[in-house]
Amino acid sequence: MDSQQNDTGSYSPLMSTAERSAVYIGVAIVFAGLAPTTWLLEPTIGYLISAGMVLPICYLGVISIASRGRVGVSRWATPVLGLFGAYWIGLVLQFVLTGSVSIVPYIVLTPIVVVTLFFLVAPVVRTAPRSFLRGLVSAVGALTVLGIVLLVLEHTTSASFPWTGNNVFGLPGYRIASIYANPNALGFVTAVASLSALWGVLETRRPIWGVAFVVVFIGLVLTDATMALAAFLAATVTLFVLRSPALGVGFAVLSTIAAVGFFLTETGLSYLTLLIERGGSERLEFWQAALSHAAETPLVGAGFDHELQTHNSFVAIVLNLGYLVGGVYILAILGSVGTALRKARTGSPWDEFVFSMLVLLVFQMLTESFTLGGLSTESWLLATFVGVSLLCSADSDVPLPDSVRSRRPNSTGPKQ
Repeated sequence: MDSQQNDTGSYSPLMSTAERSAVYIGVAIVFAGLAPTTWLLEPTIGYLISAGMVLPICYLGVISIASRGRVGVSRWATPVLGLFGAYWIGLVLQFVLTGSVSIVPYIVLTPIVVVTLFFLVAPVVRTAPRSFLRGLVSAVGALTVLGIVLLVLEHTTSASFPWTGNNVFGLPGYRIASIYANPNALGFVTAVASLSALWGVLETRRPIWGVAFVVVFIGLVLTDATMALAAFLAATVTLFVLRSPALGVGFAVLSTIAAVGFFLTETGLSYLTLLIERGGSERLEFWQAALSHAAETPLVGAGFDHELQTHNSFVAIVLNLGYLVGGVYILAILGSVGTALRKARTGSPWDEFVFSMLVLLVFQMLTESFTLGGLSTESWLLATFVGVSLLCSADSDVPLPDSVRSRRPNSTGPKQ
């Protein structure tokens, strides 16, 4: 997509080293997160593959930075980085106090992920954003098409694949999961890809981005991942409001009307009942049980090897590490969201996209359990966009469209 236009807005027959690296990093992050969550591999093998992909991603980041230079850290990011440092110290202290070996992988992985994604990958994403999103959307688009192919095989042959062919919004026979072990994981990546492709459409007006958006959004709908769809819609409203409040409000109203209209149908009402039972009441019971258990060991938590379900990243971190260390982690995540918001209100369209993506991720965290420092797709992308949010706006070379230049006081680039 957009293969002849580089991220500075000029056209050239070949992409630069940095832009190629950004494309490869976008693809690599998708497949690194896929490895532990696919039915093609044993989870242990998948985690080893995901961890091993840190090295090539580091290499791509290094050669890209060598080609285009580093991007500075925003002055607003210093306290957030301090909170992440305090969180890691808390992990070490928890291990010393409890001896829980379940904490060791996070002690090892968290600094590796932070160094790799904050200081090597994030600068690449910042300086070549369209190239990064091109790689990410292309990878997810391929997985979506594969999921549709598997659905066709499910209906036309005797082949059977996990989750494929289940209900979608109460209608039987349409669900896809591609090669993920759970369709919610595909739902998440298609939500991220849908928002990315939508931003590509808004910024370039190129048809290929529109085609990509249609493919991955169809994939999102066919996964029946309700929270991922809701997270995408919330992020889209946020993106539209930042660009034009009237557009954002209009989209929110139309989306609400469409949702209400669907839930008033017989199929929609049945689906809403299922959502309330499983997505509402059941999850509330999980959260209540987890927080009650966390209250028994408020300072040290239960570690990462308990069998309690949480389906909420904020509840999970408090349960795993206690209220103090878990609270520091939550403050660090929210601090990065606040930093992104400050830049989105005064910066470039890319800053608006980054904040919208963090909105999507936070919504997803409300019903899924993943942690910065993990190796799932959600964890990889959370760390990537948290890292991007902490970088300076002024060094980004994302071109401003004429419509944006006309309404911004500084047309030469985003303001810090």
